[in-house]
Amino acid sequence: MKKTTNRRNFITKTVSSGVALTLGGTLLSLNTAQASENNKRDLSNLIIDPNGLCDLPKEFTYKVISKHGETMSDGHIVPDKHDGMDCFVATNGDIVLVRNHEIGLNLFNNDMSPEPELAYNKNVSGGCTTIWLDKDMNVKKHYLSLTGTIRNCSGGKTPWNSWISCEEVSEGFGAGWEYGEKRHGYAFEVDPFKPLQKSEPLKAMGRFRREAVAIDSKSGVVYQTEDDMKGCFYRFIPNVNDKLAQGGKLQALKFVDENIKHTSKNPLEIGIKYACDWVTIDEPDPEKNTVRIQAKDKGAAVFVRGEGIVAHSDGIYFACTSGGAAQIGQFFKYTPNKDNLSGTIELVYEAKDNSIMDSPDNITLNKWGDLIICEDNSQKKNCLIGLTPEGKHYYIAANYQSEWAGACFSSDGNTLFVNIHKEPGMTLAIQGPWQKLRNSPI
Repeated sequence: MKKTTNRRNFITKTVSSGVALTLGGTLLSLNTAQASENNKRDLSNLIIDPNGLCDLPKEFTYKVISKHGETMSDGHIVPDKHDGMDCFVATNGDIVLVRNHEIGLNLFNNDMSPEPELAYNKNVSGGCTTIWLDKDMNVKKHYLSLTGTIRNCSGGKTPWNSWISCEEVSEGFGAGWEYGEKRHGYAFEVDPFKPLQKSEPLKAMGRFRREAVAIDSKSGVVYQTEDDMKGCFYRFIPNVNDKLAQGGKLQALKFVDENIKHTSKNPLEIGIKYACDWVTIDEPDPEKNTVRIQAKDKGAAVFVRGEGIVAHSDGIYFACTSGGAAQIGQFFKYTPNKDNLSGTIELVYEAKDNSIMDSPDNITLNKWGDLIICEDNSQKKNCLIGLTPEGKHYYIAANYQSEWAGACFSSDGNTLFVNIHKEPGMTLAIQGPWQKLRNSPI
């Protein structure tokens, strides 16, 4: 794609809000930041890691707490392809991480689940692992917590302290839509505090190329992204808020302005709140990959490769990794109306070139309300990027191996846990003077 050459120039943009820390302000202001000369990033605040793994700012440190190939407490090997993850607190104060493993299908031979009796599909080996840590980030125990699934990409933490793990599969040879006698493309719920249990899919939440979920704690509505170039943005209204297995209604977002069918091909203006509605999916568990087709037949809009999503006090934010004219990233914010029947959606950021970020994937929030973004791009370095409520960005880390994934903070906000996806997959704990870093943004 064609790249433009500009100088970076921040233009302050005031956003009216009654909330001290609002991501709306963060992303609207960020959008006014123009490209640096020659599209080169200024990563001068990152010190080159002599071990060649993770470049960090001054006074920051990292610790590898788990790596592919290690032996866990249950005797199984840590799987590869570390992906979505979140952090929980046990009753004894231990830190508990639940981590996805995006294990897909091989061309010929596939590894069977190491625990076939407790697997959803004994013929495949994707799933989740759980890590218990003490206050010094030492591993106390480490075990499988979901097995027999395919391409567990991301997911989301629930208000009742469980983890939703999503399968990113699609139709086509080796894509994982079906394997053996089992269908795939579902969400599964994992209890962070219990050993491996057999889990059944949450079929009413939909069967599609799943990425991530975020739950509005006020309404109990589950918002869902679809990592597909022709995907949609969904919500699931459960019959019982904290009992997703008891069913509910799956819906997709539609613009009231019916001329807007595609959020990249029909460009939205930054910061404009567009009225939107929801259309109901008649068959959430189809035989073929038709959920998005059902949605678009009823007027739902395309969101290009929806991935990371997070619930904030002022709305639901989500990333479209390949969205926008440059196809390198957009962020949207959905705000439900008081009756929760409809709402508004706005484009809050669109990457024009790769000088600030390229292909945002998983996202989370820190205790100041900064958005923390994991990149998944084809550049030499993938970065972890912070965006402040004032619209400034700062670089937290860079690695040379693979995409970042699964960023999440400890309950005190002092430790950032994050995954390097592969070669080999590993989980890092990053600590340092966060206040100082965010007070000196680029």
